Amino acid sequence: MRTRRRGRPPTLATRPAAVIGDEHLLRRAGRLAALQSAIALALVLLVVGVAVFLVDSRVQSRQIDTQLRSIVATAEDVDDPPPGTVIVLRDHDGATEAGPGAPPRALELVDAPNGFVEFRDGDRHFRVLVADNSYGRAVVLLDLEPFEAGRDRLLTALALAEFAGIAASTLVVFLLTRRSIRPLSQALSLQRRFVADASHELRAPLTVLHTRAQLLARRAGRLEPSEVSRQLEGLVDDTRALSELVEDLLLSASLESGPDAREPVDTADMCEEIRDSVSAHAQSLGVTVDLERDTATAVVSGSRPALRRAVHGLVDNAVTHVRPGGRVTIRVAADAEYARITVTDTGIGIPPQQMQRLFTRFAHGPDRPGGPRRYGIGLALVREVAEAHGGRVLVESREGHGASFTLELPVDSQKAPRIRP
Repeated sequence: MRTRRRGRPPTLATRPAAVIGDEHLLRRAGRLAALQSAIALALVLLVVGVAVFLVDSRVQSRQIDTQLRSIVATAEDVDDPPPGTVIVLRDHDGATEAGPGAPPRALELVDAPNGFVEFRDGDRHFRVLVADNSYGRAVVLLDLEPFEAGRDRLLTALALAEFAGIAASTLVVFLLTRRSIRPLSQALSLQRRFVADASHELRAPLTVLHTRAQLLARRAGRLEPSEVSRQLEGLVDDTRALSELVEDLLLSASLESGPDAREPVDTADMCEEIRDSVSAHAQSLGVTVDLERDTATAVVSGSRPALRRAVHGLVDNAVTHVRPGGRVTIRVAADAEYARITVTDTGIGIPPQQMQRLFTRFAHGPDRPGGPRRYGIGLALVREVAEAHGGRVLVESREGHGASFTLELPVDSQKAPRIRP
């Protein structure tokens, strides 16, 4: 009895370590930058707070000393002292008198040396100046409680400002850091997706090329010369398709890195060259390629290789998706502002559900009648070339009635359209 073979258990898909590492590094770098910035701002606020406190204390101390000197110089009795002060006087006859509210030990200060001293009586704290004046020996005590209360309020305010500043700066720096690394994360994600899509796109032609070459190598001795020639032509076609795909990728990368050197480009002459270059291939598919050019000269400023590749991509896309006996028409027109290159075909058209993804890299739709339509990077590259030249791409299509692509480019301002003789 034959046992039933069980299917292979599914494996869990894991993300590549490099992807996890890159995202983790970006997040960790963002957190580290936010933490370092918050610490730096906290230190700045702390230094500013300490400086403000020291300056305020120094200014306050000088004001107290100035006030005490002024009171000592004018003290002639102990009655009606300035608010917060107490006066003790000893006249030239040796009689000592203390003002109202004087601490019990205040009389002892009369025998203290001249100068400023700190004096405490219970919970009360005084700043004292002992000095001689014209009426005898004067002792002025200034109650420091109001000044200490103000200093405590300043410390509390500085501490609150410090914590609030640290919290606000941490939040702001964290948000700004997240916003600043977001483009890096998006660029990294786009780069990984582009590499993955490009690798997938290259894998198919490489596999076909390898398989064809491998079969040819194995059967070369048994094949007829005509079959060998056919297989070799297939190898040439495969390498040409692979070369065109690589050129598209390189051109796309060059457009993203920056604009190329610009030159005046006559789009009508360029389209005529493209028509001549694709005619043989189109005839082999039973497709006719026509060119209709306006009487005005359509000259644009840009990269001729990029523009030629873009228009060639539109024409090649149209030729590929037209039934045998169909027609592809290239129309070139211009006005005072724009040059327009329109490629119209009588092919199968574009399904409405594919219109939204038409210019997306590596997006594929139905190909020839009865087969898959491939957009790949071609139409995405056309849009990138148009946008790099300040233009745009317009498309009109009805499924089953062909499609029309228009490449609209601003004309060269130094070469306005003129009428051909």
